[in-house]
Amino acid sequence: MSESTIERAVCAYAKSKGCLVIKLAGPNQKGQPDRMFIYQGKVLFIEFKAPGKLPTALQYKWLRDLIAQDMQAEWCDDIEDGKSMIRHLCKPYANPMQPND
Repeated sequence: MSESTIERAVCAYAKSKGCLVIKLAGPNQKGQPDRMFIYQGKVLFIEFKAPGKLPTALQYKWLRDLIAQDMQAEWCDDIEDGKSMIRHLCKPYANPMQPND
């Protein structure tokens, strides 16, 4: 399975859940994650890899730098893992100001 197959499947799943999916492709931004997913004010960056492949040192640096800025940033080499990341992003959070029914 290729990186692009994984990326396409996870992006399609994210769109089906209502996420805004943005391809990050800046010529002067080598190593940045492949995609940014936005859902109701929450943001997730994912670097996609082929199964068994690891991010490069520069890609790891980008992920660490994003995490240091309190962003959610991951790498993914499996469709089901990617879908799980999207499910977590889209998970509703309880509002502490509203009583539970």
